[in-house]
Amino acid sequence: MRVILMLVSSVVGSFMAYSSELPPNVRAAMDLIKADDILAGVKVLSADDMEGRGAGTAGEKRAADWIARQFKSLGLQTVGDSYFQEIEMVGYRKTASSLTLQGANGAIPYGSEKTLTYWSSSQKEQIALADIPLVFVGYGVEAPEYKWDDFKGHDIAGKILVFLNSDPPVSENGQDLFGGESRTYYGRWTYKFEQAMKHGAAGAMVIHTTPSAGYGWSVIGHAGIEEGFALPLPNTGFQLDFLAWVHQDLAQELAKTAGSSLEEWFESAKSRSFQPVDLPIKLSTTMQVEMRKTKTQNVMAVWPGSHEKKKSEYVVFSAHYDHLGIVEHDGQEDKIFNGAWDNALGTSSIISIARGFAKGKVETDRSILFLACAAEESGSLGSHWFVARPPMPIESLVGNINIDMPQVLGLTHDMAAIGYQTNSLGDALVKVAESFPGGKVIVRGDLDPNAGSFYRSDQVNFAKAGIPAVFLNPGTEFVVTPPMSLVDYESLKYHQAADEVDEYWNLSGCERDMKVAFLLAYRVANAELLPRWKPGNEFEAKWLKLHGPKAKK
Repeated sequence: MRVILMLVSSVVGSFMAYSSELPPNVRAAMDLIKADDILAGVKVLSADDMEGRGAGTAGEKRAADWIARQFKSLGLQTVGDSYFQEIEMVGYRKTASSLTLQGANGAIPYGSEKTLTYWSSSQKEQIALADIPLVFVGYGVEAPEYKWDDFKGHDIAGKILVFLNSDPPVSENGQDLFGGESRTYYGRWTYKFEQAMKHGAAGAMVIHTTPSAGYGWSVIGHAGIEEGFALPLPNTGFQLDFLAWVHQDLAQELAKTAGSSLEEWFESAKSRSFQPVDLPIKLSTTMQVEMRKTKTQNVMAVWPGSHEKKKSEYVVFSAHYDHLGIVEHDGQEDKIFNGAWDNALGTSSIISIARGFAKGKVETDRSILFLACAAEESGSLGSHWFVARPPMPIESLVGNINIDMPQVLGLTHDMAAIGYQTNSLGDALVKVAESFPGGKVIVRGDLDPNAGSFYRSDQVNFAKAGIPAVFLNPGTEFVVTPPMSLVDYESLKYHQAADEVDEYWNLSGCERDMKVAFLLAYRVANAELLPRWKPGNEFEAKWLKLHGPKAKK
């Protein structure tokens, strides 16, 4: 352990050595990152003719072609002989359906897409389930390290499992289990669906409340009518006949059938002694599912390093360029989800950072890889494909800086970097921010730890592969108070048709944050040692496996 701690200290020190002075040409290159250029790119990517850049659509392909042209115009190199990495996907969409929830006293009413949204991910064209019993399984967590098991050997095969969202909020002996306020992977809805598949269930229903999810019903209420996607890779995702989100109002009615309440369900599930509850409810559903094989593409380009050995190593900037596409909503006139903030802004931002390196002719030891990821909104599939089928050795990817929904409302004294405390890449960011030429920038961690944001964007796939990663987010300490709070603005825009450039946009803060990110990449690309996870981190073992003997130097 001491050896590892000394190594972390030396890594941080190597980054610090680069932070005291900034060469004039690097400062000039950084100043090529401009808010006006970023905004111009956003307007192109979020225009109606991009049709919301839905995965596997013509609009997404137009966006990919435009991004590739920007990379080419800057003189960035292709990866191999192309700016594109082709991705194979399986698309599935529910085209017709019916569903009943039958309780002891008759049918339980629900509002389609209002209190229940459902679909199938089993990749079958016809789904027919009749009188399938429901079982409430609490948080559905199996965590041997905490001696926690929500299933207790209960017979759940072939049934529909009803889960609470998030982690069990439990403290023992003054210590928080499951990360306390910070959501762990046990709290992600993807984990719940994976658990259902693991236990041979027919399906899964996750109860949505805004506090337990970290976002409102509007974000996921239309999930059952959207096209879903999967990758034809082994051990990827989950395949179940029935999946659903349940609004808290309907969940309250489900709990009543068992003589309980949703509040009592939350309370009982906090206990290590929790036992699954068979509900007096049976679900029947039929679905017709339209299947298609399709393809999409990551867009990637390289600013090459100059060091004889280190140029084959890469600092990776990532930002997803897809969004939700055209979404049919009852009574909603605007069906194009333009995704200006999410994530045309992040995509245009990494193009602007690339402009700084290329037009500024900045020399670095390591190479800088710019990756515009596809299909993030479908489950971070583009970045998953990239790390599963990397176009260069996976161990050559030394660090990931992911940008998704950066600052949109003005300049702040701070910036958020989710995951920065977990690896030396984050330590380097703190040093860069402290010495930023425009004035010190305060780096904060996840400002909404319950949302589990580290597991909700493309950086998670790099992390799972062992690659140190940080996820840049907006700060909240504004120099000038904006006309609307960031929280309120997000509630109006996130995953809604209203996510367009509007009168509230002020990209001065985004410009500054991208300059900080530019300098971070510059420092890491010239550092002597590789970024690494801190001792005890959940991804450290993968890093050690990737780098072998290097890890001990």
